[in-house]
Amino acid sequence: MRKFASVTVALVVAAGVMVAAPATAAAKVSNGAACTKLNATTTVSGSKYKCVKNPLTSSTKLTWLSNDCITAANGYIKSQKDSVALIAKFAAQIPVIDLGITNENAAKVEAQGKIDAYNVRLTAAKAKLAAAVTEADKKALNSAVTAWTSAVRTWTSILSRTTLNLRKLESAKLAATTQPAQLKADVADTKANAQLICTKGF
Repeated sequence: MRKFASVTVALVVAAGVMVAAPATAAAKVSNGAACTKLNATTTVSGSKYKCVKNPLTSSTKLTWLSNDCITAANGYIKSQKDSVALIAKFAAQIPVIDLGITNENAAKVEAQGKIDAYNVRLTAAKAKLAAAVTEADKKALNSAVTAWTSAVRTWTSILSRTTLNLRKLESAKLAATTQPAQLKADVADTKANAQLICTKGF
């Protein structure tokens, strides 16, 4: 009778272990838990998991990762790759922008010089016109005043356009020199967010 009781208890305990084993195994399916079959999927408490390599680490081991974790990790990898390409693009733009700034500054100096020179001639022509007596002189000087006035307007327009181009180039250079740091900060934030979502055990 005692033997029978002992065997019965042993069977009950064994059955309990057998029943508990699947529940324990299911509970182990979480971010970072080891798995063996690549791309195997499962659902635990409404969350979907996949057996893959973790993109956030250099490890080649297969682990369970939630779909949210995989999406966040892949988003980080893409943002990192994109930022490298953009930073290289910004670096290549700077010499081109610098050349443009040099050329526009030269054009600005030339335009200002022309304006100053034509204003001198315009002032002289106006003075002569005020002192002119004959109609022939007045007509000739009126033509000169009109010509110098037109020249001043033309070069003033060129100067304005050159000044606008300089502002655009300087703004582009500022972006090219400051955006890389901002991109790196954004990538770091994306990585931190992915690491949080992929916290082991979740």
